[in-house]
Amino acid sequence: MTATEVIDPDVLQGWLSDAIGQPIERVELELLPQGHANGAWRILAETPVGPRRMVLKAPRVPSIVHALDPCREARVVDTLGRAGAPVPAVVAIDPGTSAVGRPCFVMEWVEGRSVPDAWPNAYHDGWFLDAGADAQRAIWDSFHDALAAVHRVRLDPLDAAYDGPRGTLDVLAYWREALLAVADEAAVPRHLAVFDWLYANVPASADAPPALCMGDARLVNAIVDGSNVAALVDFEVAYVGNPIGDVGYSLFLERSHGHTAPLPGLPSEEETWAQWSAATGRELVDLDYWMAFAATVIVVTASRAGLMWGPPDSFSEDNQGLLPLWESVVQEAGA
Repeated sequence: MTATEVIDPDVLQGWLSDAIGQPIERVELELLPQGHANGAWRILAETPVGPRRMVLKAPRVPSIVHALDPCREARVVDTLGRAGAPVPAVVAIDPGTSAVGRPCFVMEWVEGRSVPDAWPNAYHDGWFLDAGADAQRAIWDSFHDALAAVHRVRLDPLDAAYDGPRGTLDVLAYWREALLAVADEAAVPRHLAVFDWLYANVPASADAPPALCMGDARLVNAIVDGSNVAALVDFEVAYVGNPIGDVGYSLFLERSHGHTAPLPGLPSEEETWAQWSAATGRELVDLDYWMAFAATVIVVTASRAGLMWGPPDSFSEDNQGLLPLWESVVQEAGA
């Protein structure tokens, strides 16, 4: 179990037994493929009534996600699940160090699989590419229906669970801070120019009724069972704001695959917008702005990765492949 050497299975077993109020005779751990925040394990727990599969999420630090708070994520997912949104059920939360030595939470296992997430082709490769047009369309539509279900959840129950960024300016401030936490201003003038434009051009639609937004609204953050999205996962950078941004983020990433052949089953951007609008009852306005706003998440995250984990002194804005696409969306919005 070399990949999980930082976790003591016996300690986790004792904590989880107490947390769920059920004796656990043994736990097995398997490190899962890693996302941006990393630190997720499949748990197979042997209980008196049979095996139980769960997922442990214990992000390591330092993290690519700025000011990461796994307990906030757990509270948000738990509240969404209780409201009927398609997310895994939260089993237990440890805000301290009892379970694995750092804050973590445990969710129920959801049957299914994720679409490929290997850069640069991601879901334009592997089984999703081979699934055929009908399956691609069904999964794509199911993903955006799942996003719509999250966006329909009333904010009142989330008030006690969520203490992160709220509103356009607050979210932009978080991502600007995330960038400058690892970069000198002189190294990222193009990034900061986009931030300046986003700050200066906040549209009237920013005052629309807010919703809980996934933030990292990528198809790869869905558990797919057959042609249906059974659950959305990874709410590390969730925020409260205009949910149009989540759809814009998804479409921005699809544009980023322009170097590959289009997937035959994916609908047009207009069809995706219309589907989500019908599912939420939300008006479609200022779409280019909200796409640029949401693209901030992936562009800053990619830049943080290069600055934190790349060779020393190797970072250059000229090498950030998504930055020109971010700038082009801003140009479209300002046209």
